[in-house]
Amino acid sequence: MILKSTTMEYQKVIDYIFQMIKDGRLIVGSKIPSERDIAEQLGIGRNSTREAISIMRGMGLIESRHGSGNYIAKNSERTISSIVSVMLALGSISMKDILDFRRTMSRAVIEHVFMNGFDDDDKECVKKIIDNMESASGEQFLLLDQEFHVALIHATHNHLFITVMEAIAQVYQDSMSRVIESADMETTKRFLEIHSKIYECIIKKDKDECLKYINEHYDFAESKL
Repeated sequence: MILKSTTMEYQKVIDYIFQMIKDGRLIVGSKIPSERDIAEQLGIGRNSTREAISIMRGMGLIESRHGSGNYIAKNSERTISSIVSVMLALGSISMKDILDFRRTMSRAVIEHVFMNGFDDDDKECVKKIIDNMESASGEQFLLLDQEFHVALIHATHNHLFITVMEAIAQVYQDSMSRVIESADMETTKRFLEIHSKIYECIIKKDKDECLKYINEHYDFAESKL
């Protein structure tokens, strides 16, 4: 498939690989054609092919394996996270946009969990995280905070929720790291209380109260940013 000549050559390569994915000729983990084969197929220079692959590698779409070639990457959330990070750096979106999106999606996650249930493995995972948070501080507390929210996302068992929310979580966590790492004892204690209340409300099947604490979590986080 050779695209219009007005299309920049590296874009032809990106479109060509995307079309192969759409057609099912490439899936996650598939090895993509060599630079030479792509260049010959599209009638373009190898430098343009190399540039396109470099761009897709930077976006997290392609991973290179030394001595083996280039493959469709498994880590799709990294691609979304990279795009959002660039948009944030360019000023196309703001941190408030990310916080608003994260809050709305976190509420949607809770709605989904209440609708489809919270199985024993999910309960055990979240409870263990909260127990560990009680004795953690600084960077360790930050990691557990992230694990808590990721565990709730995974409890939806919805792959789109998981992919999108984990990607956004990576960007959000960069800002939260400044909050947690400089937090005093009272701030850390309040975060722990809110996380515990969210878990308790899920166990008690009190959705309205749970959503209230989700809002309180983001209100408190935003007040500290």
